[in-house]
Amino acid sequence: MVVRTLVYLYIASLVSAVINFYLARKFGRKWVEKLAGKRAMTDVDNFVAVSGRKVLVASRLFGFSILEVISYAAGLTKISFRDYFFITVVFSAPPSIFFAFFFRDTDFTKPANILLWAGSLIITGLIFLLILRQYYSRKSNSKN
Repeated sequence: MVVRTLVYLYIASLVSAVINFYLARKFGRKWVEKLAGKRAMTDVDNFVAVSGRKVLVASRLFGFSILEVISYAAGLTKISFRDYFFITVVFSAPPSIFFAFFFRDTDFTKPANILLWAGSLIITGLIFLLILRQYYSRKSNSKN
């Protein structure tokens, strides 16, 4: 039963991720450019060119609970759909499998279990901050 449920959830997550990516790609970029400006989108594109794939891999491995937000964000960038889809398929599976089997009998209404989930978000944030720091370090070194 756990395996079947895992497969269904994984497939549904992939379908949902692809739809969200394409919605952001088709409609979101122009809207964000109007709100934030072309320079902001250029900065985002530069960040993705340097570290975007690392951030996407980290978010898929550790940010399983923010799968949809990452899909929308990736759709706003110039990452190729092929790269996005490959990373999503490959790197979103391990945390799904891990949590399905490790926590299959766990009651997530208990505070300790919620703290585990929150801890994974903190780890994702720290990894993201390290990658962001690396990007800005490279950017400042290239200007000098």
